[in-house]
Amino acid sequence: MEILKPVTPEELEQIERTPYEARDLSVRAMVQFLALIFFTIIGSLIISYFVFQWILPKEEPSLPSVRKEALERQLPPEPRVQGFPMQDWEKFYAQEIEKTTTYSVDPKTGIARIPVERAKELILQRGLPGTPAPQGVKTNAK
Repeated sequence: MEILKPVTPEELEQIERTPYEARDLSVRAMVQFLALIFFTIIGSLIISYFVFQWILPKEEPSLPSVRKEALERQLPPEPRVQGFPMQDWEKFYAQEIEKTTTYSVDPKTGIARIPVERAKELILQRGLPGTPAPQGVKTNAK
């Protein structure tokens, strides 16, 4: 451990001549550095503005070369995501319930549709076409 020694008269005289360190930061150098940073930032902003103006094309108020269809909303390519899946499901479900529970005849093809429950009863009574009828059940076949 170093013991502090008293100041000699020569050291005291030197301290009185230069009361601060000679290596302190120069205020002039600091101001010059800050000015350099400030002007560099301003210059960069000005250059960026002109490059921005040069790169971006000037928009004209009228666009005669663009067709009207190009400005309208276009649908994305298939397959598309359903916009309202629950509404679509409810509509589909209602159509399927109607198909499986009601009687109808297609006017174009003449094909009749009967409810599923009734079709099951008829199959139990008559059997499937091309198979022998169930035993003990009378059929109305001609």
